[in-house]
Amino acid sequence: MPFLKIIRPVNGLFTVLCVFFGAFYLKNITFSMPIFFAALSAFFISTAGYVINDFFDIEIDMINRPDRILPSKQISPKVAYIYALILFVLGLLASVLTQNKFCILIAFINTILLFYYAKYFKKTFLLGNVIVAFAAGSTFIFGALANSNLLFGTIPAFFAFLYTLIRELIKDAEDVDGDKKLNAKTIPVLLGKVAAIYFSIIPFAIMLWLSTYYNSRQIFPIHTVIAMNILVNIPFTYYLIKLRFNLAKEQFSKTSKFIKFDMLILLLVLLTALI
Repeated sequence: MPFLKIIRPVNGLFTVLCVFFGAFYLKNITFSMPIFFAALSAFFISTAGYVINDFFDIEIDMINRPDRILPSKQISPKVAYIYALILFVLGLLASVLTQNKFCILIAFINTILLFYYAKYFKKTFLLGNVIVAFAAGSTFIFGALANSNLLFGTIPAFFAFLYTLIRELIKDAEDVDGDKKLNAKTIPVLLGKVAAIYFSIIPFAIMLWLSTYYNSRQIFPIHTVIAMNILVNIPFTYYLIKLRFNLAKEQFSKTSKFIKFDMLILLLVLLTALI
């Protein structure tokens, strides 16, 4: 079904998982209605973001991904636009039901950011990447606020922000051909694919520092840091090195998919701090 496919339901469910992760990280698991509505709100807003992004990206996707729902004309652009607005409204209404003013504020901010990211900011230098990374990280904070777990909920939020920022830089390099034709101002368009690789090293280095910092504060035991190095940092370094010597679109695509999978591994590694 095109209406289901366009919202990327698997990604939406992963967003729900992130809300729960932020709510319960290093804290006893006790479900409540505010947490449920926070997860529901995040699901609707994130899926609305995918739809509205596809709406504004029709021309780019005609070049880069012609098999997607809108370029292949499975849904009309007008219907997709209305669909996105409905999902955004449902997300905002669900945030109100959390009865938490900060959750409502984050839901409103993310709605505005995702809409204008798709319309304007995606084609700008670095700003679009930061907005997507903020949206990813704020999902954990969203859950943390719903369960009064802000102190520990910010930990996965920081890692999610940094890892998402890396993936966005890699995705821009993958899509550079279509972006050039539409005069986008992304890092790979202006500075080249190699620059995108080097820029991604900065958030990666911060991730390395964070794992050491949390270990020094006795939040992460040493086995969590070791697991992060073996399962996240070393494989990512390997993929970066491969990219540096192979700038083909296919290699960037493989790396982007790897990072998406490795983000799940990263969350599992963070859970080892509970052991």
